[in-house]
Amino acid sequence: MSGCQVNLEPLPRRNRPILSIRARLIVLALLAITPLMLERVHGLEKARAERTERAHSDVIELARRGVEAQREIIYTVRALVQIVSRVYVKMPPEPSTCNQYMTDLTSNIPWIRNLSIAGTDGRIKCSNDSLAIGLNVSDRPHFQDALTSREFALSDYMINRLNQVPSVIATFPVIKDDGSLGGVVLAVINLQWIGDLAATAANHSGASVLLLDGGGSLIAGSPDQEAYLGKRFVQYALTQQMLANDEGSITAPGFDGVNRIFAYVRVPWTKARLAVGLDENAVHSGIDHEIDFAYLQLIVFGLFVLLVAWFGGEQLVVRPIRSLVRTAARFGRGDLDARASQEPWVAEFAPLAAALDDMAAKLAAREEELQIANEHLEELASLDGLTGLANRRAFDRQIEREWQRAREQRKPLALMMVDIDHFKLFNDRYGHVAGDTCLRAVGETLSLVTLEEAVLVGRYGGEEFALLLPGLDVERAAALADEARKAVEDLFINHAESPCSYVTISVGVESMVPEKYQTAADLIEAADNALYDAKHRGRNNVVAHIRPFLRAAS
Repeated sequence: MSGCQVNLEPLPRRNRPILSIRARLIVLALLAITPLMLERVHGLEKARAERTERAHSDVIELARRGVEAQREIIYTVRALVQIVSRVYVKMPPEPSTCNQYMTDLTSNIPWIRNLSIAGTDGRIKCSNDSLAIGLNVSDRPHFQDALTSREFALSDYMINRLNQVPSVIATFPVIKDDGSLGGVVLAVINLQWIGDLAATAANHSGASVLLLDGGGSLIAGSPDQEAYLGKRFVQYALTQQMLANDEGSITAPGFDGVNRIFAYVRVPWTKARLAVGLDENAVHSGIDHEIDFAYLQLIVFGLFVLLVAWFGGEQLVVRPIRSLVRTAARFGRGDLDARASQEPWVAEFAPLAAALDDMAAKLAAREEELQIANEHLEELASLDGLTGLANRRAFDRQIEREWQRAREQRKPLALMMVDIDHFKLFNDRYGHVAGDTCLRAVGETLSLVTLEEAVLVGRYGGEEFALLLPGLDVERAAALADEARKAVEDLFINHAESPCSYVTISVGVESMVPEKYQTAADLIEAADNALYDAKHRGRNNVVAHIRPFLRAAS
């Protein structure tokens, strides 16, 4: 009991020993429920992010669907104007016959607003719309493009002169049998697909469809955007991003001030951008209510935990836990000789104290095992699992060490970059098992040929190998590389897709005496360039880039 009296001596000086214990229990309880609160908040934020992601997926799908509809219409119109061009060459010249033909042809094509033929002077002389006859379109870029290119041409979105509505005009030249130009076929395409897309988007609450021309003006859209048609919105962040990219998404205020999740796509063959947006508030509808309800649950649960902590007894919970925590803290600091069983424990905590002691003993043994395992893993981490050679990580470390050593000793450091010729074709024909066997055979051959000279033979990546040869000038390294090339060639590994009918290698060689301004990356780049030259020259050969100072040294 004297031990307990000593522990309680500081408490009377506070005059509120019970509150002090309870205060500490409350803090402990708060620490216990804080992770739960954070987890709940994280879950809600994740749910919100998932809704946003789904909204992005929905709008980009709608935008792409609209663009595909436009693309299909353009393909169909191109075929139509080509047919009209051929027919017009054979058609009688009477305007009434031509006009009637155009009318009949477009009567069942709702997405063709107007079909006309203009002469080479730009005057429309045949059309399904009598108001268009005589209209001069010679100043229109799409008309000029058709005459110049003698091929199908398409305008950007523009305001139609007849009805002042946005349209796209497709053109195709009329080429006579003698090769001369007889005029241009013009087809005015309406924006019916925008209406169809708006109707589809209407299935999503708060959806909006926008079509902007290359200058940032709204030329078409869903019914909620009719008040803004014809106006320019270049000052909006939405417009600026849409015009700067062919495709993307952005969450920003629309032209009506409503914050939306937009996805936009460039309309094929034009500078226009199609955007579909969903009202952000509609996307996240209901999530705020869920958040409020979740916080209410957390408050109720927190109050319950605090009440339990308030009425907990320090002698039953806090003091034993503190003692065990102190012992565990000693374990955490590395004092694995500490033992919890040195103190007396009530029956409920005795097993935990014994478990801590057992854990300390096992941790001590485990720490020794981990040291051994770490040394083994460090060795394994430097090896390629397939060939048993050094891997890229080991190569990067070794070349830096050898580069530094060569710089200090003013000696050359040579590097071979080796690549198995047509290895992908080998894999495709013989399978990956044979490919792995081939890699191992080539790696073993390279190791044997350069056994006395190479400080490292490694698999650089895929079918590429790298060999570090300290102290060798480029001539000696090139000669050694040619020996390796011949040795691989002499393996006679069948390769039906190779010009030689068996596996060969290409080798790039470089050797440098490091200068102050150079790095190991320069050596790698030079050897890699030499390898590229070797493959460019037909493969199964060695290319060594002999640098001027090495020639002088030799």
